[in-house]
Amino acid sequence: MSSFKILITSQKGGVGKSTVAANLAAFVRRLGKSVTLIDFDTHASSSNWLNRAPEIGVSVQHHLLPLEQGGKRPILDARLHLRRAAERADVVVCDLTWTDAIASELMLEFDLVIVPTSVSEIELSATAGFLNRHRWVFDTIILHSAPTLLMCPTRVHAEQLRSDVFSNQRFPVSFMLAPPVLEAQSARDMFERGYLIDLPDACGASFNEFGKAVMAALDMRQANLASREANKTTTNLSSIVRQPLHQPTASKMVTVSSQASILGRHRLQKMRADATSGKSTLVPAQATTNSLTSMRIPQFFKRMSMGMSTK
Repeated sequence: MSSFKILITSQKGGVGKSTVAANLAAFVRRLGKSVTLIDFDTHASSSNWLNRAPEIGVSVQHHLLPLEQGGKRPILDARLHLRRAAERADVVVCDLTWTDAIASELMLEFDLVIVPTSVSEIELSATAGFLNRHRWVFDTIILHSAPTLLMCPTRVHAEQLRSDVFSNQRFPVSFMLAPPVLEAQSARDMFERGYLIDLPDACGASFNEFGKAVMAALDMRQANLASREANKTTTNLSSIVRQPLHQPTASKMVTVSSQASILGRHRLQKMRADATSGKSTLVPAQATTNSLTSMRIPQFFKRMSMGMSTK
C-alpha cells in the first residue's frame, strides 16, 4: 500500500513540535517500518536531533520552502519533496512551522495532521484560532482528501492532569485527542543525544503512549478507507456526509480519556483480536513501564474534543 504521510505543525514555537517530530520518527522506526523525516523549518531542530543522536535508521531531509516567493511555489516544493520521500518510505513525518504564506490545501497531502499544543489558556485559544482558519480542510466531504486531525497536549505537568483550572475552550473542528506528552528535564537532556522512547520515567512512558495512539489513528484511517473503497460501487457518493470523530451534540458527548477515547477503544479491540489469534503486538520496551492508562484526563481536555467554537 502507499506510504502514510504525517504532518506535525503549529504556527507557534515552543510547543514541542520538533521534539514530537523527531521522536515520533524514531518511535515508528523502532516498529520496523522505513521512515523519512522531512524538516521544513529554518532552525532544523528535528533533523539535527536525528542526525546527531545515535543512528536509528531514519532517513533525514532538511528543505527550506521558498516562502518569500509566495503564491503556489511553497506548496509545489513541499509536494515534490513529500511525494519523492513517500516513494521510498513506509511513513513520512514532516515538521513544519505554519505561516500564512502556505496554502491550506497542503494539509490535504497528508493522512494525519498532528497539532501539538500546550495547555495554557492563551495557547489553547491560539490553537483554536489556527484550526478555525483551516477548518475547511477537515470539514471537507471529499472523503479521500480530508486528513485526520490529532491534537497532542505537550509539555504537560503532572498536576495539570488532576486539575480543572482552564477556561471552557472549544475547537472549530472535530479531532482525536492523543495522550499528553509530559514535561520533564530528562526530555530536554535527550536533545540530540537520544530518544524520549528510551527514557525510563513518566515522560518516556507518556511519549510511548502517544506513539501508540498515532499508530492506532493511522490504523483506523486505513481501515476506514478500505471499507469505503469496498462499498464504493454500492454507495451513492452524493449522499455521503463525513461524520466527525467526535460529535458535538447534546445527546452524545464523547468522554475522552486514555481508556475511553476512540483511540483507546480501537487499541483495546486490536489487542483483543491479536490475543485471540495468538499474534503478538510489537510494543517498545518502556511502553509497559509507568503506564499512563490510569491517569485522569481533566475536564477541559474533554471539552476541547467535544464542541464547536462559540461565535
